[in-house]
Amino acid sequence: MSHTDALTFVLCIENNAIRAQALLLCESIRQFGGRYRCAPILAVAPRAGLGIDADTRRRLDLLDVEYVEEPLNRVCLEYGSANRVFAAAWAEARARSEWIVVLDSDTLFLDELDLPDGVDVGVRPVDLKGTATEGPCDPFDDYWTQLAEIKGVSLDCLPFVRTTVCDRRVRAAYNGGLIVVRRERGILRVWADLFARSVAAGLRPLRGRDLNIRASTGFVGAEASEYWGSNQAAAALAIWSTTTRVVEYPDTYNVPLHLLMERPDLTTRPRTSPVVHVHYHWLFTAPYYESALATLRDLGTEPERLEWLRARLPLTS
Repeated sequence: MSHTDALTFVLCIENNAIRAQALLLCESIRQFGGRYRCAPILAVAPRAGLGIDADTRRRLDLLDVEYVEEPLNRVCLEYGSANRVFAAAWAEARARSEWIVVLDSDTLFLDELDLPDGVDVGVRPVDLKGTATEGPCDPFDDYWTQLAEIKGVSLDCLPFVRTTVCDRRVRAAYNGGLIVVRRERGILRVWADLFARSVAAGLRPLRGRDLNIRASTGFVGAEASEYWGSNQAAAALAIWSTTTRVVEYPDTYNVPLHLLMERPDLTTRPRTSPVVHVHYHWLFTAPYYESALATLRDLGTEPERLEWLRARLPLTS
């Protein structure tokens, strides 16, 4: 199998603030993707009425990115993170590569992705405890138990992992910014089905909390905030109800730039190698991007990569 047939990258793009993020992500793959720099990239607009403009399509064409505009997210339009779930399942059913790499649009690559060996899934645990559960006494355990019941499995199928920043022991919960799966296992279809069923059942981990969570595109509002973490919970159960061959990527993947900027001491921890994949959230916009570049420098990012990135910042909607 050639390197271009080994994997397919999948991300979302819409005619809103994620447009610039998605373009940067695609360009970073083509620039720093190493053996996989020419692999297929699917950029999906999964909500009706949010397709991209002609100029953005031309830019995707120049990057050899396939653009798909389909109303795939019909069940949870208010929750933008749900887009990735349905886009991923759509791609899994149509791609021919061995692996599917599901990405948040507000991430980018600074080096070649390492495909996991001898397993079916490569993931990174959540950074903070958030809506994950630490066990039966946890306030979110009922939510997770109900979600497992919808899937028809015991919550005990989930092993415990350590969160990457606050170092809490939680049931397996993974960051949605990077999920790598072996296509033939059908995990992404299971993920989309379980998430859609949980929405239909009215499950929301933060129901009634009256929160307004900040995402990469700004504050998402009270309704979307009630769903926060739900698609990641569905991902964990979809994975572990399908396979036990799961590996955690090291700390050079899905690097949580926003949290590292809040905790400069974390940038001095020994790391496995220079940064491969960054999750920057809103930090590549003004006035944050200069501080973000400084943090990447402190993490050991090579000067030529920083200059490449600097030339493309700040992002604008």
